[in-house]
Amino acid sequence: MDVEKVMSYSDDLVKVLQKAGDLDNISDRLEQYHSLSSSCHFDLNHLRSFLQDYQKKLDACKQKIEEARSETAADAELDLLSSQLEEELQKEQLLKEELR
Repeated sequence: MDVEKVMSYSDDLVKVLQKAGDLDNISDRLEQYHSLSSSCHFDLNHLRSFLQDYQKKLDACKQKIEEARSETAADAELDLLSSQLEEELQKEQLLKEELR
């Protein structure tokens, strides 16, 4: 064999072996990517569930606030009607006294 051919053959062999190492490296990176992607999807689903729970809690709080506001408005209206009734009762009492 010619020395140049042997050198060329050995260079080609080194390149093939380096590429095989690159393929192993790429394979390892791909496996790491899949693992990381799976972990991210799990975390995303967990966070979505967490956010949905908090949205439900926020909606419940908003509902309670609206109920409290309507009760407060009803209480204020009840107080107004009560004071008007008291005034009318006082007027009635005065009229009864005048008629005596």
